[in-house]
Parts: sequence; structure tokens; C-alpha cells
Amino acid sequence: MLTATANALAGAVAYLQLAFILVALALGAWAVVDSLTHRPDHYVAAGKRSKGFWVGLNAVGIIVVLLTGGLSALELLGAVVTSGVRGIAGLRPQSLGLLGLLGMVANAVYLADARPALQVYRPIRVRSRIRRPGGGGLKGRWR
Repeated sequence: MLTATANALAGAVAYLQLAFILVALALGAWAVVDSLTHRPDHYVAAGKRSKGFWVGLNAVGIIVVLLTGGLSALELLGAVVTSGVRGIAGLRPQSLGLLGLLGMVANAVYLADARPALQVYRPIRVRSRIRRPGGGGLKGRWR
């Protein structure tokens, strides 16, 4: 009875670790792509570090997450795709560890601090066509 409970708890912890690693990978990818999309002068205008600094920090962060636990999580996902959830019953993902957590924190700092400051300098999208009364559309609708 106690062994079955311990095995069930170990399985739940393994799935939580897998979810945590996948969230860390998603945050890292989002941070790298977003830091590449902003212009370098927006970083200066927002009073943040340079674009090269943030791109490098985010890239190092996602690489650290990949090396510390992400590769084992991706391997487990591949096993799920090929043989289903029952095929990974005995497999456990590698723990993210302190370095992986630091990589995730580096990406989260960019998303929580630099990204909102850079959003102010994004170009505003304006609709290319403005509706005018009497012009186009259903006749008499704007009268």
C-alpha cells in the first residue's frame, strides 16, 4: 500500500517536472523571439540594456534550460508521441536544477521588465480603410 502511494506520488512529481521544464522552454523561446523583433534604438529609448545584451542573455538562458533538463523532457515528449502515455510509465525527466532555474529566471526578467518598456515604442497599426457615411457597404446603412 505504501509502495503504491510512493510510486503514484513519484509519477505525479515527474509530470510536474516535465510541465515545469516545458514552460521554461516556452518562456525562453518567447523571450528570444521577442528580443529579436525589437529595434536596437527602442532599447536605448526605453532606458534598458542593449539589444545584443538581451538577445545574448535570453539565448544563454534557453540553452542552459535545454542542457539541464530540456533535452530529457523533449525525449519524453517524443516517447509520448510514438508510444502514447503508457509508454513512458517507467521514465522520469531529468530535474531542471539550479542552473536551469537561473536560465528560466533570466528569460522571465526580460519578459517582466524589458518587454513592457519596449511595448511603448512598437509602431501603432492603423486601419487602412475608414468607413464613411454613404460610401460603400449597404446602401442607406449610414444615413
